[in-house]
Amino acid sequence: MDQEPIVHIPKEEEPTNAHANHFLQIFLFVDDASKTGRVLSTAKIGEVYMSRLTIEPGIVTGNLYSKETNIMFFVERGSVIAEFEHIETKVRKHIEMKPGKNAVHVFPYVARAIKNVGHNEAVLIFFSNRRLRSGDDFEYLLV
Repeated sequence: MDQEPIVHIPKEEEPTNAHANHFLQIFLFVDDASKTGRVLSTAKIGEVYMSRLTIEPGIVTGNLYSKETNIMFFVERGSVIAEFEHIETKVRKHIEMKPGKNAVHVFPYVARAIKNVGHNEAVLIFFSNRRLRSGDDFEYLLV
């Protein structure tokens, strides 16, 4: 059975492509406020997880690594210091991150910790192949 279009398009203007019956899909974010000073909101979009992390001033979040999760993130608002360490080679990296300045790809087995060093709330946007904080997170103290 064919799916009804979400928005009616008059017959003379009907698109000819296969995606004509698709208009919008809305994804709802689920909040995780289980850690003091931060809220992690996540939605699964296709095969990618998109997360928004808000961090209060002075708060450190992370101090963990993943074995299977690839993460890309950037700062949308605020100023943070991000610390990274490969848990096997012990190579470390310290990055100051601000909006529009840089984005980071964190591979498996790289520990991460992020501190809001600004005076206001910091907001970070994450993309990952697995849900953050889903059981593939292992404690690793960096900061």
